[in-house]
Amino acid sequence: MKTFQVKAVKESDQELVLKILQTLERKGMIVFEEDYEGAIPKKSTPATDEQVQEIIDEAELSPYYSEKEAKDILNL
Repeated sequence: MKTFQVKAVKESDQELVLKILQTLERKGMIVFEEDYEGAIPKKSTPATDEQVQEIIDEAELSPYYSEKEAKDILNL
């Protein structure tokens, strides 16, 4: 089995592309799994506390937000 990543070139075409993929799935030609931007990849490793702190520091959020708020802003 091969896995492909499909991106609609124009935002206005996203709905059409989605309908085409759903039709192919109903016909049993493909297995369609929708993934969302920002979703955690299935094979990812969670960041360590040290890495999270480094990301917050590089984003320069520490002076303005608490650690919890910064994590929420950065989706960590």
